Amino acid sequence: MESLNRRDFIKVAGLAGAAVALGGRGLAFADEAAEQKAKADAAIKEITGGKEAAKGSLTLVAPDIAENGAVVPVSIEPKGFTPSRVALIVDDNPVPLIMEAKISGKYAGDGAISTRIRMRKTSTVRAYAYDAKGALHGDSKTIKVTIGGCG
Repeated sequence: MESLNRRDFIKVAGLAGAAVALGGRGLAFADEAAEQKAKADAAIKEITGGKEAAKGSLTLVAPDIAENGAVVPVSIEPKGFTPSRVALIVDDNPVPLIMEAKISGKYAGDGAISTRIRMRKTSTVRAYAYDAKGALHGDSKTIKVTIGGCG
Protein backbone atom coordinates (compact mmCIF):
# COMPACT_ATOMS: atom_id res chain seq x y z
CA MET A 1 0.00 0.00 0.00
CA GLU A 2 1.31 3.39 -0.97
CA SER A 3 1.30 6.14 1.65
CA LEU A 4 0.42 9.76 1.00
CA ASN A 5 3.09 12.35 1.45
CA ARG A 6 2.26 15.60 3.20
CA ARG A 7 1.78 17.61 -0.02
CA ASP A 8 -0.67 15.08 -1.55
CA PHE A 9 -2.61 14.85 1.70
CA ILE A 10 -3.09 18.64 1.77
CA LYS A 11 -4.29 18.62 -1.87
CA VAL A 12 -6.82 15.84 -1.21
CA ALA A 13 -8.04 17.46 2.00
CA GLY A 14 -8.40 20.84 0.28
CA LEU A 15 -10.37 19.37 -2.63
CA ALA A 16 -12.62 17.43 -0.25
CA GLY A 17 -13.25 20.54 1.82
CA ALA A 18 -14.09 22.58 -1.28
CA ALA A 19 -16.49 19.89 -2.52
CA VAL A 20 -18.27 19.79 0.84
CA ALA A 21 -18.47 23.57 1.04
CA LEU A 22 -19.84 23.97 -2.48
CA GLY A 23 -22.22 21.05 -2.14
CA GLY A 24 -23.57 22.37 1.13
CA ARG A 25 -23.96 25.83 -0.38
CA GLY A 26 -25.98 24.43 -3.28
CA LEU A 27 -28.24 22.65 -0.82
CA ALA A 28 -28.62 25.85 1.20
CA PHE A 29 -29.78 27.74 -1.91
CA ALA A 30 -32.31 25.01 -2.69
CA ASP A 31 -33.61 25.13 0.89
CA GLU A 32 -33.80 28.93 0.76
CA ALA A 33 -35.80 28.84 -2.50
CA ALA A 34 -38.20 26.25 -1.08
CA GLU A 35 -38.59 28.27 2.11
CA GLN A 36 -39.29 31.46 0.12
CA LYS A 37 -41.90 29.68 -2.02
CA ALA A 38 -43.58 28.38 1.14
CA LYS A 39 -43.69 31.93 2.58
CA ALA A 40 -45.26 33.29 -0.62
CA ASP A 41 -47.79 30.43 -0.80
CA ALA A 42 -48.76 31.04 2.84
CA ALA A 43 -49.26 34.77 2.18
CA ILE A 44 -51.41 34.02 -0.87
CA LYS A 45 -53.50 31.53 1.11
CA GLU A 46 -53.88 34.03 3.95
CA ILE A 47 -55.31 36.63 1.57
CA THR A 48 -57.35 34.39 -0.75
CA GLY A 49 -58.47 31.77 1.75
CA GLY A 50 -57.74 29.23 -1.00
CA LYS A 51 -60.27 30.80 -3.40
CA GLU A 52 -59.47 31.33 -7.07
CA ALA A 53 -59.34 35.02 -8.03
CA ALA A 54 -61.42 36.29 -10.96
CA LYS A 55 -59.20 37.58 -13.77
CA GLY A 56 -59.80 40.65 -15.92
CA SER A 57 -61.66 42.81 -13.43
CA LEU A 58 -58.53 44.06 -11.63
CA THR A 59 -55.42 45.48 -13.27
CA LEU A 60 -51.99 45.67 -11.67
CA VAL A 61 -50.10 48.53 -13.31
CA ALA A 62 -46.33 48.40 -12.82
CA PRO A 63 -43.18 48.78 -14.91
CA ASP A 64 -41.76 45.74 -16.72
CA ILE A 65 -38.29 46.75 -15.50
CA ALA A 66 -37.70 48.57 -12.21
CA GLU A 67 -34.42 50.45 -12.35
CA ASN A 68 -34.37 50.75 -8.57
CA GLY A 69 -35.85 47.97 -6.43
CA ALA A 70 -36.14 50.34 -3.47
CA VAL A 71 -38.95 52.37 -5.08
CA VAL A 72 -41.10 50.45 -7.55
CA PRO A 73 -44.33 52.27 -8.47
CA VAL A 74 -47.44 50.07 -8.61
CA SER A 75 -51.16 50.77 -8.99
CA ILE A 76 -54.22 48.61 -8.50
CA GLU A 77 -57.11 49.59 -10.79
CA PRO A 78 -60.49 47.83 -10.35
CA LYS A 79 -62.90 47.62 -13.28
CA GLY A 80 -66.61 47.63 -12.51
CA PHE A 81 -66.41 47.27 -8.74
CA THR A 82 -65.25 49.15 -5.67
CA PRO A 83 -62.78 47.18 -3.56
CA SER A 84 -63.38 46.74 0.14
CA ARG A 85 -60.03 45.06 0.83
CA VAL A 86 -56.81 45.01 -1.23
CA ALA A 87 -53.45 43.28 -0.86
CA LEU A 88 -50.09 43.18 -2.63
CA ILE A 89 -47.78 40.16 -2.48
CA VAL A 90 -44.21 40.01 -3.82
CA ASP A 91 -43.22 36.36 -4.12
CA ASP A 92 -39.46 36.77 -3.60
CA ASN A 93 -39.43 39.36 -0.82
CA PRO A 94 -38.33 38.42 2.72
CA VAL A 95 -41.91 39.21 3.84
CA PRO A 96 -44.13 38.51 0.79
CA LEU A 97 -47.31 40.24 2.04
CA ILE A 98 -46.19 43.85 1.66
CA MET A 99 -49.53 45.67 1.78
CA GLU A 100 -53.03 44.95 2.98
CA ALA A 101 -55.71 47.59 3.36
CA LYS A 102 -59.40 47.72 4.12
CA ILE A 103 -61.25 50.46 2.28
CA SER A 104 -64.42 52.16 3.42
CA GLY A 105 -66.99 52.25 0.61
CA LYS A 106 -67.88 55.74 1.75
CA TYR A 107 -64.40 57.05 0.87
CA ALA A 108 -63.28 54.64 -1.84
CA GLY A 109 -63.99 56.82 -4.88
CA ASP A 110 -63.09 54.77 -7.98
CA GLY A 111 -61.09 52.36 -5.80
CA ALA A 112 -57.75 52.86 -7.56
CA ILE A 113 -54.73 52.68 -5.29
CA SER A 114 -51.15 53.72 -6.07
CA THR A 115 -48.06 53.18 -3.97
CA ARG A 116 -44.36 52.45 -4.17
CA ILE A 117 -43.04 49.13 -3.01
CA ARG A 118 -39.62 47.71 -2.23
CA MET A 119 -38.52 44.57 -4.07
CA ARG A 120 -35.51 42.42 -3.21
CA LYS A 121 -35.07 41.02 -6.73
CA THR A 122 -36.93 40.16 -9.92
CA SER A 123 -40.22 38.63 -8.84
CA THR A 124 -43.91 38.15 -9.50
CA VAL A 125 -46.08 40.81 -7.88
CA ARG A 126 -49.68 39.80 -7.13
CA ALA A 127 -52.61 42.13 -6.47
CA TYR A 128 -55.83 40.93 -4.86
CA ALA A 129 -59.04 42.81 -4.13
CA TYR A 130 -62.35 41.81 -2.58
CA ASP A 131 -65.52 43.58 -3.63
CA ALA A 132 -68.40 44.44 -1.29
CA LYS A 133 -70.07 41.06 -2.02
CA GLY A 134 -66.94 39.13 -1.03
CA ALA A 135 -65.87 38.13 -4.56
CA LEU A 136 -62.10 37.92 -5.05
CA HIS A 137 -60.40 39.63 -8.00
CA GLY A 138 -56.72 39.34 -8.90
CA ASP A 139 -53.93 40.16 -11.29
CA SER A 140 -50.18 39.55 -11.37
CA LYS A 141 -47.09 40.74 -13.18
CA THR A 142 -43.41 39.82 -13.18
CA ILE A 143 -41.20 42.85 -12.57
CA LYS A 144 -37.49 42.71 -13.33
CA VAL A 145 -35.36 44.54 -10.75
CA THR A 146 -31.98 45.79 -11.95
CA ILE A 147 -30.46 47.43 -8.83
CA GLY A 148 -31.23 48.21 -5.21
CA GLY A 149 -33.93 46.42 -3.29
CA CYS A 150 -34.32 45.16 0.23
CA GLY A 151 -31.90 42.27 0.34
